[in-house]
Amino acid sequence: MKWYSCLNASALDRYAEHLRVAVRTAIDLAGLEPHLVFDGEADRLRAILGHDAPVHIHSRRSGLIEAIEATPETPDWSRSIAAGAFLRLEIPLIETKDDFVLYTDCDVLFARRVELSPLRPRYFAAAPQHEPHEWSQFCSGVLLLNVPAMRAEYEPLIRSARAALGLPHHYDQEALNAHFAGRWDHLPLAMHWKPYWGVEWGASIVHFHGPKAEDARRLAAAPAGTDLLSQLYARDPRGYAHFLRFYDIAAEADRRGARIGAAELAPMRLEAAAESGGRALRRALAFLRELRPLTPREAAPSPILPPEASFAQIATLENFDERAYLYANPDVADKVRSGSILSGRAHFARYGRYEGRVQMIPRDRPATPEDFDAEAYVARNPDVAFLIARGRYPSARAHFERRGRAELRRQLTRP
Repeated sequence: MKWYSCLNASALDRYAEHLRVAVRTAIDLAGLEPHLVFDGEADRLRAILGHDAPVHIHSRRSGLIEAIEATPETPDWSRSIAAGAFLRLEIPLIETKDDFVLYTDCDVLFARRVELSPLRPRYFAAAPQHEPHEWSQFCSGVLLLNVPAMRAEYEPLIRSARAALGLPHHYDQEALNAHFAGRWDHLPLAMHWKPYWGVEWGASIVHFHGPKAEDARRLAAAPAGTDLLSQLYARDPRGYAHFLRFYDIAAEADRRGARIGAAELAPMRLEAAAESGGRALRRALAFLRELRPLTPREAAPSPILPPEASFAQIATLENFDERAYLYANPDVADKVRSGSILSGRAHFARYGRYEGRVQMIPRDRPATPEDFDAEAYVARNPDVAFLIARGRYPSARAHFERRGRAELRRQLTRP
């Protein structure tokens, strides 16, 4: 599969090593064909990468560049950031052969082979921003693009993006979220993992979202701060330590001009496997604990909710939704992630329903036999696409009838 990343000359110095690590791991570990869209001198980029790097470079400026340069800068909006960020909208005009390509920011590393062929998004597939259970907004740092569909949508997308230029902290991600609200598909979390989500054996694409490699090293040696980077790092320093070691192995291999060896990664694979195994064991023990008779607890104070709390509802047996419950109850989400609780539903059955716990009302509606939409069902449940590709189920409808209906699976709501 082709992999695209984009940047402009002003970002090159800060992201040079990240870019080399991304290219090295894309080739050696992910089996991807690198394509870089660059607003600057191609020779300078090749010098940064190394002249023998098997990379396709596409010299390109954003289709919004004139409007960007005419937009006044503010403390909360930068022309140079906008010029680089909006470059990813040009990919459908550059790519003329493949129908599906992968885009990522350049501050990623590829931890293992990337397999996305079962997914066929309507426009693109993406994963959540900061919270792994909160899907109302996506992060544009990793996108599986449907090239013909995005090409057909290019002009209206450019028009809506142009109209919002200069809004505080409003770049490509905000433009894409606004333009494609309700029309984007879900990407498996392992295809867009964040270090502050912890050590994950199955992660294929790891995005240094927020703290970059050099930021994480600084934060590891600094007292806890209150800024966003410090808060993200503090969520899981072990996750950063693990993926920084992975990053250093890739960076050293790149400096030597050598492939990343399996032997070098073996200790990290074992560490990640042990971490995942430990979580599985804790979940198994949690399951055994849940076999004991339930003891209703006294009502607990309502959890602290995000700003969208006006859309919260009391969770009940009839309306329970795993993602919505975990998003509204981050203390439960932390316990599920650590393995001390089997799932949000397990917590709800044992404690949450007696505590009056709430959940966020999800935009997506439950799938029913009467209104089942195979495309919308797979778009919301990407694991189903992989199960179909592996022959476990002949169709999305078959999965719904055999499992999805009992699991109260949802499907994306058509706009």
